[in-house]
Amino acid sequence: MARHKMVNGEVIAFTAEEETARDAEEQAWEDGKIVRNALAEIRKLESQETPRRLAEALPDDAGGSADGRAWLKANRDKIILERAKL
Repeated sequence: MARHKMVNGEVIAFTAEEETARDAEEQAWEDGKIVRNALAEIRKLESQETPRRLAEALPDDAGGSADGRAWLKANRDKIILERAKL
């Protein structure tokens, strides 16, 4: 598919060099998809570690619970998996 650009209100077809450069830009964007998705997932997982969740992860004698600690460990394990994709 031929690409075009606007120059002074006129539609002009890309040159072969511009087509090649644009193809490279699009490939670079696609190649970065895994990293972008992993970083987004890490941000999402880290944002779930709220003060309430962290308090639940404390030892039982400090007001925490086994379920809270299990959740935190599982979430941290997910973060480790996402970081491995980087």
